[in-house]
Amino acid sequence: MIRQQIQVKVRNQVWMVRIYYYVSSYYADEILQQLAAIGCAGDFLQDAEVNLNRGELDSGLAFANPNERKAVMVIARTSSAMEFSCSQQHEVGHIKSAIASALDIPQKGEEIQYIGDNIYKEMWPVARTFLCDCCRKKE
Repeated sequence: MIRQQIQVKVRNQVWMVRIYYYVSSYYADEILQQLAAIGCAGDFLQDAEVNLNRGELDSGLAFANPNERKAVMVIARTSSAMEFSCSQQHEVGHIKSAIASALDIPQKGEEIQYIGDNIYKEMWPVARTFLCDCCRKKE
């Protein structure tokens, strides 16, 4: 598993996003503790536990706490670079939507797209190794 902490700057606010890549069920407890630490509870936390303990390929999850401006994103092990790209796009979508909602930014338009772009740019140093099937085979 690879961990990454990024900052997303939006409208003079900084959101801290902890990202977990190449996750297997072995790391479920660590991730669940991190989710709980930022306020995740109830059904979502229970669903996250089931999801993480299944250890399925090509899955993920995202949770954001707008009051703390913190988020957790998980991208499980993926079967291909294409599946990684799909999982990344899906989970980034959840985070950018949560940030936009917290700041009353419309879900349509340029500003929400720039939030996503900024997340992708911050993820790039780690994510790039998962976006090429040839690079993935070297790991």
